[in-house]
Amino acid sequence: MGKLIILDDVFDDATRSAIAAFEYGEDEQWYDVGASPLHEKIVDICREHFDLRSVIGYEMWRNATNPGWHVDKDEKLFHTTERLDFPLCSAVYYATIEQLVGGEFYTDDMRCLPRANRLIMFSPGVYHGVSPFVGTRIAVSLNPWGRKVERLGPIGA
Repeated sequence: MGKLIILDDVFDDATRSAIAAFEYGEDEQWYDVGASPLHEKIVDICREHFDLRSVIGYEMWRNATNPGWHVDKDEKLFHTTERLDFPLCSAVYYATIEQLVGGEFYTDDMRCLPRANRLIMFSPGVYHGVSPFVGTRIAVSLNPWGRKVERLGPIGA
């Protein structure tokens, strides 16, 4: 399956709160290295476990839904060529968890309960998903890349 790392109590309360309060927009956004020092704290932790020497930026989004089975990839490249290209690693940071039922992060051989201030990092190409949930779950997904990736945008755009 590759490497999967789960860390708890990652940040102090001020950092966790700032990540939770950040305006992420509706879809994934591209950030060049240096654009968001707050979120690059997540990238820095990823650097301790994955080779990110080539990182130039990252996609980031707040995941408020329960995506089924998927793999983090260059969505536009896949849509236009059906070729898979993966980020250097993937990270999911749980900034806030309140009265949550469900919402487990899963792969083909493990399940992990969401917990506030928990960071999950995993190797490129790992198929994963999130089970249905009710309650509050502020999860930030971040994919570092060695090249800039473009958003897919509306079909046909």
